[in-house]
Amino acid sequence: MAALVIWMAAFTIGTCVTVLSAATGNYGLHLGVTALVTLSIAIVAVQTHRQQMAKSAKRSALAATTSRYIGLVWIWAAGAILITYEFILTWRETWQFVIGLAVIGALCIGLAVMFDRDAEAGKEDETMLSLGRTLNLLQMVGMLMAVIGLVADNKFILTARGAIRSDWAANNIFFFGAIAVALIGAHALIAEKKLEQARS
Repeated sequence: MAALVIWMAAFTIGTCVTVLSAATGNYGLHLGVTALVTLSIAIVAVQTHRQQMAKSAKRSALAATTSRYIGLVWIWAAGAILITYEFILTWRETWQFVIGLAVIGALCIGLAVMFDRDAEAGKEDETMLSLGRTLNLLQMVGMLMAVIGLVADNKFILTARGAIRSDWAANNIFFFGAIAVALIGAHALIAEKKLEQARS
């Protein structure tokens, strides 16, 4: 319960500061807070993976952690973009991206719930694990391509010059969200491999 309260408070504060920095046009602050929120989720995911590896947890438990934290990244991103562009800034493609991110986030959370049930039952459903691994790989590749695309198209810039575009706030969120998802996914693959080696 305490962990849930902490997460809710952190998400709320992070979202508020992100939106306020967009409202005041503080590009640097928005960049920093967006990075802090998304990469903090990735760090917690990695720490949880390591704890599970130390306890020789079921691979289904590891998969649940991966899906849950990736889902949190997407849901936070969807919420931050929605509030920013419904009340502060204007961007024609807001709803398309918000709906897309929210759906992906919900699917990840749903997958995490199924993996949790398997872990609690002491099961390792190879079909489900393979599905989770495939989705993880697809997201990793997609996120790396997204990061490269944002940089190549000058949609993500480290200076305030990036605020010239109407979608600058969304691009910051996309960029660091993509990095967080890729980091979580990459560490999950490493952790799963180590678990398998430890059992062999």
